[in-house]
Amino acid sequence: MAFTEHEVKVLGALSLLEPIHTMTVRQLGTTTGLSESSIRRALMRLGRSGLVLSTPQGPARWRSTERGRRALTQPAYHGYLEARS
Repeated sequence: MAFTEHEVKVLGALSLLEPIHTMTVRQLGTTTGLSESSIRRALMRLGRSGLVLSTPQGPARWRSTERGRRALTQPAYHGYLEARS
């Protein structure tokens, strides 16, 4: 699956968290610099692909799945993750 730039930013921010930690859309906006609507679109696509999960309580909090963290290990995304570390 090829990612859009927004999806890489969102998935990258979530992938750098410890597996038990989560972020809200607002926190993702602060971290990535993206608009809430861009983040929500990215989360919907990533969620349908099984790369992120939301928590059931509100406001929704998001985390990367193991599959999502592995997806960013592809060479095309290394530069992004190194810049975020």
